[in-house]
Amino acid sequence: MPAGDPHRRSAAHLYGLIITGAVLATASNDFRLSRVAVILLVTLAIYWAAETYVHWIAARSLVQRALHPDERRRIVADGWPLVAASGVPLLFLFLEALVGVETSVALDLTLAVNAVLLFVAGWQMGKAGGLAGAQLALSVAATGSLGLLLIALKSLMH
Repeated sequence: MPAGDPHRRSAAHLYGLIITGAVLATASNDFRLSRVAVILLVTLAIYWAAETYVHWIAARSLVQRALHPDERRRIVADGWPLVAASGVPLLFLFLEALVGVETSVALDLTLAVNAVLLFVAGWQMGKAGGLAGAQLALSVAATGSLGLLLIALKSLMH
């Protein structure tokens, strides 16, 4: 097995931002921000555990033997960006809670920050993939539109 999987790490980061946005979009405006943060972390931890387990058993099936400790550590670490992607939105929620921003406003602002992060991720991944011009713009738009769709979901739900 290779020394870490940059493809999986990038994908996990992107999934983490999408799941973060989904939790923010569906969180109740009646919740305290600390409750939203806990729900967000628990949700991401569950997704990370499930995603890690799937890669673990798939790798074991592929090599047809028990995995070595270093292989197991890599599989666990390669999925961690799924949880780590929530760092900026969680920090934003914490700061909003500190200054007493109303939950509905805080969720909207944090969801917007998350959408910006998706646009940035689209740009970074597009550039890393050698895209330029219209192709890069399309990559950014496609990835960022996921954040915009989550904002639309929130507006339809609340």
